[in-house]
Amino acid sequence: MASVSSLGVGTSLDLDTLYTNLETAEKTKLTAITDQETTYNSKLSSYSKLQSSMAALETATAALTKTTAFSATSVTSTNTAFTATTDATASTGDYSVNVTQIAKAQTLISGSISSNSIALGATTSGNSRTLTIAQGGSSTPLTLTLTDSQTSLTGIADAINKSAGNISASIIKASSGDYRLMLSSKTTGTDSDMTISVTGDDTLQSAIGYDASATGTQNMSVQTASQNAKLSVNGVAIERSSNTISDALTGVTLNLKAASTDSSGETLTVSRSIDDTKKTINAFVTAYNSLKSTIASVTKYTAVTAGTSQSSSNGALLGDATVRAVESKMNSMLTTVQSGSYSILAQMGITIDPSTQSDGSTGALTVDDTKLTAALTNNPQAVSQFFIGDGSTTGFATQFDSTLTAMLSTSTGKEGIIKNAQDGINATLKELGTRYDTMSDQIDATMARYKTQFTNLSTLVNSLTNTSTYLTSQFSSSDS
Repeated sequence: MASVSSLGVGTSLDLDTLYTNLETAEKTKLTAITDQETTYNSKLSSYSKLQSSMAALETATAALTKTTAFSATSVTSTNTAFTATTDATASTGDYSVNVTQIAKAQTLISGSISSNSIALGATTSGNSRTLTIAQGGSSTPLTLTLTDSQTSLTGIADAINKSAGNISASIIKASSGDYRLMLSSKTTGTDSDMTISVTGDDTLQSAIGYDASATGTQNMSVQTASQNAKLSVNGVAIERSSNTISDALTGVTLNLKAASTDSSGETLTVSRSIDDTKKTINAFVTAYNSLKSTIASVTKYTAVTAGTSQSSSNGALLGDATVRAVESKMNSMLTTVQSGSYSILAQMGITIDPSTQSDGSTGALTVDDTKLTAALTNNPQAVSQFFIGDGSTTGFATQFDSTLTAMLSTSTGKEGIIKNAQDGINATLKELGTRYDTMSDQIDATMARYKTQFTNLSTLVNSLTNTSTYLTSQFSSSDS
């Protein structure tokens, strides 16, 4: 019997359409599963957003647990011979700084050379010689191998500069036929004085060799003599090779610019800086409000008319117990009373705004800058105590940070509330994936069974039709 290429072919039965309709109906069983997967994936994405906002808040909170957040200093004096910067370890007070001289780098210059391109060295059998520039403060001298073609002023300068060492080289053209090689130390101080020697080429050595301690080898001259920086701080004499001095006063870096014009020096004033502390506190407030905004977004509810479907714009975590627990804990932490002169945030000008913000969040923090500035100015130790406490179990920031860290923990056996929620969703998604595969296999088996039944039906109908046609033909012949 001929094979059937299409269901119902040769019959009046529209089995193809019936098969397609049955397949569509079967696949609706998969749609229910994929809809659930979409919902749970949206929840997982929203949890990631929540986790990110909480992590940002934890970072901002951790900054408030450090004593350096409340001990920042700044220079409030205006000085001409030097500038200064401070860190949290600097002690406040006035210091007398008198700069006698600033550090300078040594510069050497060669004698007059008629051309910057003429070879200054002798032709060597090995086509090379070694140029060595040693500096007193460096245990490793700059060593360069020069070819015959590199003994011109241009060749020497290029080789030195390309080495990226502690020496810079340049060529000065005084006039036509008068060129000079100038070598400068990149570091200041007498420890960086240069000694220049050439081995394997006495001719070049006689042109640029230099050793201040050896007679007859001073073929270059000192254009700028090196010198160390000299100053006094509160009458104590200090000498350094650099104009940047960070080890004279704890936490203070001095940058010397010129010798003091007044023999008595200048006053450096180091004061307590509240600006950095305010920035750290405001960063916490911003991060907290951002978390509130994220919570409002993932739990958003859009009202609809009774009897109609819920809005598709609702947050994926609307009504979620984990989010409610996080928000409840955060709200509770804000009102925890601390011991000390300041016991609650409001005393420092940080209050909770009960109104609904434009993003739908409520309970955002606001900062009264005037009140916060007054607290940091009048009693900085009390503010520090409020936030840090004992650094272990007490203190607003210490407790807040510990709570967030626990909630965000991913450590095995110590999983936080967010990790547990994510693990639960991932387990559900895995189960839905298994259900989908099982259901898909069942649908494939069902449709294969339908196809077999429809094929058999089509074959039977074709056979009956052929028999009917044959009998009709036979009866017609007998009648004639």
